[in-house]
Amino acid sequence: MKKTLLAAALLAGFAGAASAQSSVTLYGVLDGGVRYQNWNLSAGPFSKVDISTSSIAVQTGSQSTSRFGVRGVEDLGSGNQAVWNLEGQVNVNDGSAGSFGTWQRAAIVGLQNNAWGRFDIGRQLNLAFKFAGGPIDSAFGVNAPIINISGVMGITAVRQSNMLMYQSPSLSGFKVGAQYSFNTGLTTLKQAANGGTSADTAVGSSFDTGNNMRNIAGAVSYTNGGIYVTGVYDQFTPANNTIAGQNGTKVTSWIVAGAYDAKVVKVGAAYNQVRGGLINGAATSSVSSDIVNPFANGGIVFAEGAGTNAWNINASAPVGANGTVMAAYQGLSHTGVVADVGGATQLTWGVGYSYKFTNRTNVYAFYSYVNNYLGIAGLSGNTGTVGLRHAF
Repeated sequence: MKKTLLAAALLAGFAGAASAQSSVTLYGVLDGGVRYQNWNLSAGPFSKVDISTSSIAVQTGSQSTSRFGVRGVEDLGSGNQAVWNLEGQVNVNDGSAGSFGTWQRAAIVGLQNNAWGRFDIGRQLNLAFKFAGGPIDSAFGVNAPIINISGVMGITAVRQSNMLMYQSPSLSGFKVGAQYSFNTGLTTLKQAANGGTSADTAVGSSFDTGNNMRNIAGAVSYTNGGIYVTGVYDQFTPANNTIAGQNGTKVTSWIVAGAYDAKVVKVGAAYNQVRGGLINGAATSSVSSDIVNPFANGGIVFAEGAGTNAWNINASAPVGANGTVMAAYQGLSHTGVVADVGGATQLTWGVGYSYKFTNRTNVYAFYSYVNNYLGIAGLSGNTGTVGLRHAF
């Protein structure tokens, strides 16, 4: 109630819009901590020197991305509601916002009804995250460094712009979703001759829909008591008139995943295949400038014959009234063209602990170890993080 009143007061300048809302709510998460990382790599194909580097720094969003948002619901009658949401990133370490835009995490308007479901227009989380990433990766939270499931699977293209999304209500435990993006807003990359990737700088007419990278996806899930299973399919199509279009016709990704909550322990598992290129989420640029980076950060690489296989298993269990212990193990291997660049299988394991002071405030500690990071044989790293998280 307090948040609703505060929101109404702060949005008084938009009285014409806000007064029609049945409810307007301000919300957010502030997550900050201290992270230690060290990396090691012997001189070889990816580095001309032996690398041993470490850092310690204040880090934002290790368990949950720090954010600020406002959302609203208006009753339209006959069970129909208008819904909207604006959400932006806030970096606790320096107070900056996210690099994509003010409301980079969500900017949507839509309609919903308990009988037929929900339809949204705008930028938001994709179906792979809503159906697989969030529900399955609940052991650590989806931001835990290195060990999070979204860092190795097709879930990585986690937000897309210019999207239409439909999600059905639950029908006897089944739920379906569909999405289409006319222009994903994701970086387009091409496969270079040496197996690495480079940015696709070719520019065509923005008027033609075919000159944008598009995405289509579908998902289905089933819930029965403590059992949850899901399957998600994604397909990215490159812009017709760019270099990327000559390097591959599409990138496809499918995920099968499940979780079981036995109360005394919750376990989750997921498997993912990406073909026709890569869906990237990490890069060596943050490790050392001496490493030749065979992959790009946060983009879609169109490359015939390239792909990845990834898997994750995780578990969490309550300890006492307020504590939770967590563990996860995951792998990522590359196939085809990319295997010629960095063909080693990335293996990662992690452990963690979280303690709730209240339902809104907790402290946490994570540790993870990764070997053959991004498929680079011998590139290993340790990450340890302690932090404080508050939701409001």
